Amino acid sequence: MSCDTFKPLLMGYLDEELTALEAVRVEQHLEECHDCTAELDDFRKLKEVTRNMRVVMPDDKYWDEYWSNIYNRLERKAGWILLSLGSIILSAYGLYWVIAEVFLDKNVHPVIRIGVLTLIVGFCTLLVSVLRERFFLSKSDKYERIKR
Repeated sequence: MSCDTFKPLLMGYLDEELTALEAVRVEQHLEECHDCTAELDDFRKLKEVTRNMRVVMPDDKYWDEYWSNIYNRLERKAGWILLSLGSIILSAYGLYWVIAEVFLDKNVHPVIRIGVLTLIVGFCTLLVSVLRERFFLSKSDKYERIKR
């Protein structure tokens, strides 16, 4: 059999997770195949290295700074959400007022109506364009985690 059949079984063999028949077949293959034997040796070394690793626990200063940064980010996000919500509410009311005053009043000159309508449509187009761009860029921004 080919190495492709046995390579997925090597880690299971090393961890003694294979059935007796599978283990015998892997041992027979290892006697004939130097590549798989070398890979098994690499796995053994890797297992030994990871077994001897110890996790270094950060000191309390690091954790205090970590939680402080999380709280700051949460506060800022909440602040931006509230600011945006307030801006949307006031903008919607202002837009309603402009529509009511300019477009419903028959005394307003048509040039002013066209100008205000053009201004509103242009602003909305730019707003949607910027929001769409930011939304799609945020999904694929490879420099997002880089600190400036």
